[in-house]
Amino acid sequence: MNEGSTFKRALLLTAYSFACGLLLAVFAQMDSLLRFAFSLGALLLGIRFFRDFESLRSRITFIALAIVFYVLITIIIIMVLYAQGKLDIPEAG
Repeated sequence: MNEGSTFKRALLLTAYSFACGLLLAVFAQMDSLLRFAFSLGALLLGIRFFRDFESLRSRITFIALAIVFYVLITIIIIMVLYAQGKLDIPEAG
């Protein structure tokens, strides 16, 4: 496998993982029925990725990166909501 092909596959793997993590993070933050469209989008994106990338290593990396991106994007969303004053933090005690 040449260098350009490996870079392209890594870039596609990262892009698919980021998109799936983003869709799942938006799904987790919404309360309306539209949230299920984001869940369905993540599912369809995962199915497309699994069709295009057949190696076990790529699939495991996709799932791991999607989870990492989901957590990071969720933390960023929470930080933005807190900074804008739209998130109520209960007091301890």
